[in-house]
Amino acid sequence: MLTKVRTATLSGIEGYPVTVETDLHSGLPGFHIVGLADTTIKEASKRIKPAIQNCGGTFPGEKVTVNLVPAGRPKEGSHFDLPIALGIIMLGSEVIELEDTAFIGEVSLDGTINGVRGALPLAICLRQAGIRNLVLPLENAAEVSILEDINLLPVAHLRDAAEYVLGIRKLPLYIRKEIERENEESGVDFAQVVGQESVKRAILVGAAGNHGILMMGSPGCGKTMMAKRIPGILPELTYEEKVEITGIYSVAGLLSPEHPIVNQRPFRSPHHNITQTGLIGGGVRPRPGELSLAHRGVLFLDELGEFDARVIDAMRQPVEEGIIRINRNLEEVIFPSKVMMVIAANPCKCGNLWDSRKICTCSAHQLEGYRRKLMGPFADRVDIHIKVNPVEKDNLMQYGETQLTKWMSTAEMREIVCRTRALQAERYRGEAFCCNGQLDEKGIRNYCSLGRESKELMMASYERLGLSMRGYSKILRMARTIADLSESDRIETEHVAEALMYRIDLETK
Repeated sequence: MLTKVRTATLSGIEGYPVTVETDLHSGLPGFHIVGLADTTIKEASKRIKPAIQNCGGTFPGEKVTVNLVPAGRPKEGSHFDLPIALGIIMLGSEVIELEDTAFIGEVSLDGTINGVRGALPLAICLRQAGIRNLVLPLENAAEVSILEDINLLPVAHLRDAAEYVLGIRKLPLYIRKEIERENEESGVDFAQVVGQESVKRAILVGAAGNHGILMMGSPGCGKTMMAKRIPGILPELTYEEKVEITGIYSVAGLLSPEHPIVNQRPFRSPHHNITQTGLIGGGVRPRPGELSLAHRGVLFLDELGEFDARVIDAMRQPVEEGIIRINRNLEEVIFPSKVMMVIAANPCKCGNLWDSRKICTCSAHQLEGYRRKLMGPFADRVDIHIKVNPVEKDNLMQYGETQLTKWMSTAEMREIVCRTRALQAERYRGEAFCCNGQLDEKGIRNYCSLGRESKELMMASYERLGLSMRGYSKILRMARTIADLSESDRIETEHVAEALMYRIDLETK
């Protein structure tokens, strides 16, 4: 006797379909699972047998063999419990047609169906494989309900799923609920940032073109305060972005019943003692790191000088390419990492190097080591370098109850950013990129052409500032964004001049 049940497994944040074949034949009683199953799946035999018996069923007294097809690819996850259990229950029974139905769920000893990680990416790959009905834990239904073209049949107990496959009862369809967008914190606004107009302008340029920003200045001058306000000026997530980000958070186990879908752009701020695996991702069972959790949002590295140098170097390629490749013996796992990089750092270890009111206590050796970490190859991959000075006395004197009307607010900045992003999206329709910060070399040649005066300025700056070709390209991308902010079709000399201000080595300022 043989039964087949459809399910799927994960490879990173991508899923692929799996068929659970269950065979019963005479021989000594036994339960064997084959097909490159991990320890969690092999332990399913210890959970499934008592679960079936506690639901009033009978576990076969003969030899049971479970094969996971395709047998040559590794599989992992406790969500195989439900399809394996149903494959055993269906042995020797007449069942309903299950060709377009798949099953995922973890089974407890009493038959309760528990939620699983990665339900959304599993559902996406099953939908692409032609599955129209998905039986899944009730706990995961709200998360997967973001997909509108697959029928969700949530179950809370193994008995319900068994009666469904045996044709005894039908499962009710899950009624999708409109997930309201989370309210933004009303107390967080750029209008509260005193002065720092040049830095806010740089942030506006960065957000409008998705350019990375490195802010360097003395402690307490507002670097972290401004960084935390950046997500508020970014455009709202599209439907495709919501699905993509929610899938990543599902695999990482960061969704909750209160917030089953990610509706706002991520803002991740890892501590400087984070490991390379924690930042990049990986592990025995590869899981997304902070770079992937910040995908389509902001990754804020506060106090960059305190991070381990190897961790900083490991970010070079993922930040440049927008993906992270983790190779294992049997497969390659790919995580996305398209982030807006925002970095804050002090000018030296003690933080007083640029403060005329204080004395720097760092030795020459300490300064050299600290600067080597900040201004190395990784910093060269960050588009905008800006110095953050202490707040001027004149601005401080004007700080008071009327501050919210004096300086540009988050809402005003968001309106400008959204208008500029829309202009770029229209220009790059049909291209592999959608904003200026993502332009490749071909895109730069096609969309960042310069006039004679602008080109002369770039040539002179290339020699004087000792720019690399990467730095040269980044200036052109920023100049394109600055031109878009002024709604200019051409990149003028003043646009190039402003872009050059953001690439001057901070050691010279």
